Order: sequence, then structure tokens, then C-alpha cells
Amino acid sequence: MDEEKKKAYQDRFQARIDEWEAKLEQLGARARKAEADLRLQLQDEESELRKKLDEARKRLRELRAASGEGWEEIRAGADRLWTDLRAAWDRTGKQEGDDGAGGPRPGDSSGQADGDDGR
Repeated sequence: MDEEKKKAYQDRFQARIDEWEAKLEQLGARARKAEADLRLQLQDEESELRKKLDEARKRLRELRAASGEGWEEIRAGADRLWTDLRAAWDRTGKQEGDDGAGGPRPGDSSGQADGDDGR
């Protein structure tokens, strides 16, 4: 994979991390406002998602440091990580749009994780 494609993938990966960080801030705000039982549930879900987001940050560092075949391996793991993160988010029942705003789930707006933007 050429350096330009690697850089573009890494930039999209960073954008996803930023997007998820914003979503988790919203979830944390909801948890702080919720009733006690719901608050504990939301805090647990936020904690699980933050762990996955920390793993995404680690993968991004690995992507930036890797080259050649190792880069492709790390990229495949990074793609699986987004699938896991998205599934965990779906379990929270707090997808974008639940507040009436509509819109795609986090990560859906950037196209395919493998760099294929559908064109």
C-alpha cells in the first residue's frame, strides 16, 4: 500500500477516534443526568466504550509505526476493532438519532474502513 493511502487511512482512523470521543462525552453527560440505576448502567457502558476507544488509539499508534505486511495486519485488526466498537455502541441503545437528531452511527460517514469510499 502506498504512503498516501496509508496516511489517508490513518487520518480517517483519527477522525473516527475524535468522533467517538464526542459521542462518549454525550453518553457521560446523559449518565450524569440520569436516575441512579440508569446512571450506573450508562457509566458501565461508557467505561466499556472508553476501553475500546483506548484500544483504537493504541491501534492508531501501531498503524503509524508499522510498514509493509505488518501494516496490513494491524489494519485488519483495526477494522475489526471498529466493528466491535460499533456493536458495543449499539448495545447501549444510544445511537445517534435517539435524541431526535437523526443521522448515521459514528464511523458510518467516512466510508469503508479499508479506504474504499464507494467511488
